[in-house]
Amino acid sequence: MSFKVEHINKLKVFLTAFIIVLLFVFAQFFQSVFDIIENELVDLRSSLMLDGGLFSQRYKTADSNIVVVSINDLTQYEAANSPELNLRRWPWSREVWAKVIDFLEKQNPSVIVVDLNFSNYEDLSRNYASADMRLADTLGYYKNIVLATALRTQVGVGEKYDASKILDNFENPYSPSSDALNMRIYDSTLDSNITYFSHTPIPDIFTNSTTMAVTNLVTDKENSDANVRYSQPVYRLIKGNKEFYLPSLALAAMMKYKGIDPLTEEIVIKNNVLQLPGHSIRLDSKGRALINWHKEVNTYTDIPINALLLSKVRGTNYFEYNNSKVPLEFFKDKIVIIAQTQTGTETHNTPVAKDMPDAQIKATIIDNYINDADTQAKLRKNFVKHINPVKGAIITAAFCMAIVVAMLIATNLPLAFVNGVLIILTYVLFALFVFAHPRFRLLIDMAEPLYWICAIFLLAFSLKAHHELKRRRKIERIFGNLVSEKVLKQLVNKPHRLNLKSTVQKVTVMSCNIYNDIQISKELPPEKYVELINRIFNSIEKIIFKYNGTINRFVGNSVLVYWGYPIHSRKDSENALRAAIEIQEKIEEINTSVSTINFEDYDEQTFEEKSPNKYSIDVKIAINTGNALVGQIGSSNLSDFTVMGETVDVVERIKDICSEFDKNIIVTQSVLDNIDEKIPAQYAGAIRVKNSQDKIKIFEINLI
Repeated sequence: MSFKVEHINKLKVFLTAFIIVLLFVFAQFFQSVFDIIENELVDLRSSLMLDGGLFSQRYKTADSNIVVVSINDLTQYEAANSPELNLRRWPWSREVWAKVIDFLEKQNPSVIVVDLNFSNYEDLSRNYASADMRLADTLGYYKNIVLATALRTQVGVGEKYDASKILDNFENPYSPSSDALNMRIYDSTLDSNITYFSHTPIPDIFTNSTTMAVTNLVTDKENSDANVRYSQPVYRLIKGNKEFYLPSLALAAMMKYKGIDPLTEEIVIKNNVLQLPGHSIRLDSKGRALINWHKEVNTYTDIPINALLLSKVRGTNYFEYNNSKVPLEFFKDKIVIIAQTQTGTETHNTPVAKDMPDAQIKATIIDNYINDADTQAKLRKNFVKHINPVKGAIITAAFCMAIVVAMLIATNLPLAFVNGVLIILTYVLFALFVFAHPRFRLLIDMAEPLYWICAIFLLAFSLKAHHELKRRRKIERIFGNLVSEKVLKQLVNKPHRLNLKSTVQKVTVMSCNIYNDIQISKELPPEKYVELINRIFNSIEKIIFKYNGTINRFVGNSVLVYWGYPIHSRKDSENALRAAIEIQEKIEEINTSVSTINFEDYDEQTFEEKSPNKYSIDVKIAINTGNALVGQIGSSNLSDFTVMGETVDVVERIKDICSEFDKNIIVTQSVLDNIDEKIPAQYAGAIRVKNSQDKIKIFEINLI
């Protein structure tokens, strides 16, 4: 069964469309895989933005005014084994924390963030001398304290709920704060994405006169090993018929530090930007801001709690840290984060470090909100803006189109492959650049766009390879026996330079005619005659190929050759002349050795009068330069490339003159006009071609 070209093309279009549909189905089916890969690529880009990384000279480094006072397994053990401290086993009495806060407040810090769990009562009697009341009084006395609360039971994205039907059935009778943020959110979808139902039950005695803030870290999974990439500045808590907008620890610390009153200052979220006086935080559709990391580990000074406890007990004006004595004035004007870090619970994976303590993560976010949200800061590291999905699709489509164009304009398969790879790398570098450069700070998806760009590249490259293979086979079929291997290799490697369509082109045409072949055929047996003629044509062919000529056809005792197609050179006429001269020299060489032909198999009487001179070969050559029609001529079943037109007719006319007047090489004036060096030539007259009034000067080439 045979297919026409149009049928094959339709099949190719159908298969291409079918593959694209399959790619789309695959992309939809494995969307979760793309999400995982995308998160990893976000992590990679984030890790390039550390202090000392890309464009780091344009950004402020980690803020040294943010310090951590840590309570971890080691500090708990060392404190419990210090008789001076006289501490009970963990958890310590809340009076201890009241004393720690008092001790730190004497050093005049700007803000103290207490990221500890004070849920429920230790002393339910509400004795004002109890540890609970002592801590409550301390928290309420100082105005620069932020106390943490944890939120639970988040509403799913897009989940509808009726606030009036949400009851206090979480065994939590307490509200998280006596006052809420003065919030206005214009995007209802975003508003629903920051909603929670319940919170850790913190007694009112701790919350009545204290700024409460949410300690939750935003992770992509609920388990503790989830990667932390984003921060969320504002949360909404629904309890029964009441709604509370609560700040995160970082936002509350920033507002304390900057003196922004959460009750009087309206906080607006509009067009995915949280706006405060002199500050703005760009959010995504889920109300999250991508964290700007500064270092991998130990970004902020981390002071063990037992160092401060020992300083307080001993009454020194310093604390010991890293084998040195640090004055207590160190805490002046600092933001101090008191945080507990238990191995395996209060640590998270981040884009820049594995198992980073929560305190270091929250310190980084506070740094972001204070310095990167400051619209007046020249060295701020702007929050990343997530590009609009439609714009992202347009960019992806543009790169896919660039792949297709690169395949079309590529002159060969290696170049097409390199062009495609360069475009893919360009997209990767583009995504990295717009993410890292402070002027843009755009987060463009990479996983699914690269899937489409690479898929289109492979598909386009496959079609290109198929097309080039067909074209190569066609070139080999047409010119395989007509040009030299050198020329054929050039045509195959650079098919874009070959025009297989009919065209008018300047060519130099040469006709080589064995003049006395009839006489020879009468004298030689058929086998020996064919052997001799083939020997002559083989020699002529080698010389023609040596000078990059193209054999048009063998007809009887002559061969028609042309230069200028499929490979063009300004020395076409000169090459034709040199080929003609060398052919004549080769014929003389053949004539001197013609007597070596073996005639032993024939009757001696048949060849008794034979002599070497009787079989001397005489070749007449005619050459002309001019425009000719080059194209594939023939029927639908049998066709070949050939040259036609007046230029060829002139050669045929000159060939007859060579035979009639016994001239070896005759050329036209146009041949001599197209060569750079002078060749000995004798004027032989002028001829007129049939159906033309113009006379053409011809010249005989003098052989030395």
